Amino acid sequence: MMRQSALNVVMEVRPGHEASLQALLERMRQDPGGNDILPFERLDKVHFARWVLLPEAYRRAGRRYPPQLVLTANLDGDIDAHLAEMAAVGGQGLNELLGHCRDFPAQAGAEQTRRYLADHQHRVGAFYVNTLGRSVAQVSLEARLHHALQRYLDEKEWQGLPATAIRQALIRFVGSRDELCDALTPASGPGRWRWLQGWSLLAGVALVGLALAVLLLPLTLLTVLVLRLHEMANSVHNRRPRDEHVSTLEADEDQGVHNQLSAVGLIQPGPFRRVLLHVALWLLQLAVSWVFYRGKLAEIDTIHFARWVIIDNGARVYFFSNFDGSPESYQDDFIERVAFGLNLVFSNGVGWPRTRYLLFGGANDEQAFKAYYRDHQIPTAVWYQAPAYAGLTAVNVANNAAIRAGLSGAMSEAQCRAWLQRF
Repeated sequence: MMRQSALNVVMEVRPGHEASLQALLERMRQDPGGNDILPFERLDKVHFARWVLLPEAYRRAGRRYPPQLVLTANLDGDIDAHLAEMAAVGGQGLNELLGHCRDFPAQAGAEQTRRYLADHQHRVGAFYVNTLGRSVAQVSLEARLHHALQRYLDEKEWQGLPATAIRQALIRFVGSRDELCDALTPASGPGRWRWLQGWSLLAGVALVGLALAVLLLPLTLLTVLVLRLHEMANSVHNRRPRDEHVSTLEADEDQGVHNQLSAVGLIQPGPFRRVLLHVALWLLQLAVSWVFYRGKLAEIDTIHFARWVIIDNGARVYFFSNFDGSPESYQDDFIERVAFGLNLVFSNGVGWPRTRYLLFGGANDEQAFKAYYRDHQIPTAVWYQAPAYAGLTAVNVANNAAIRAGLSGAMSEAQCRAWLQRF
């Protein structure tokens, strides 16, 4: 099974270099796949990737966070091998871009560039993958398979034939095409018992947590009290996003079936909230790795990839997501279906709508949540989607995978009819 990885590189921008860096990013933005700085289309294991310029930020105590350049990618296989390929493909163009970042060596060769990127990696806090093990190559093959079979079905006359006979004809057609015959081999993926193991693992964690809460009841009550005091003292975000900021964001949205979100925010000061955030991300990573890895995050089936990454020595966190549909429907899905999950993680950020006992309130305040969402969102300088995903939603990708799966194994007449309805 192919393993998907989350690349996160965060680099401080040299003072006074923001404008020059922005100009290079704008050049890349015109052609994310084929530009002369880092042409992502030549990196065939990348699903989605982006460059983001985090703006300078401050917190109340006067702490300054300088501008930072962030590179992220959702990719197949090993990150180290990908960084070496990236350095080789980018060459001098990538070096020109990275030259605007602090401590990047002058006249760097490919190995120095690779090492610099590796040294500036950040560990992912939690990483959601729509379907574990589904590679870019698999998405591409299954899209081509669906297109070819649909065309073949349209060209022939099938009236009166049983569904099993039509299926066998389609299997023979695929076997006769060199560019499609690999689809007759079932795609590799997680074992059939992984989902059950995942729920068992989460249940075990819950039982251990409950047992500890009872055994350490005084500490549990103290923790709940401290949490409530934090929640009541939290300063709620009541700021309406600036119109020009929203207009800038909207200019990049709804350009196709996919959308993207880049957001960054401050973590509440003090050890209590930081520990709580780390625990929340650990639980989230456990859930998305063992339970929500088959096309849905809870009941939401529109997200391809998402990640949470803590930066600035634990002071800030960024959240990047790739999803289908409009930003409004994306926000509504979370409010209506998993508001408690948003609260669990994001309530540890400064300004989140006030929660009750960590899980309640918060994102259920629709207007406050949407204002917070927009105000913390930042423009994505460069966003790349692999050609394999062109015009395909996550539901389309899953349907293509099911069509391929239907080419293998035995099927009854009823099962064949249901399978043919996928076309």
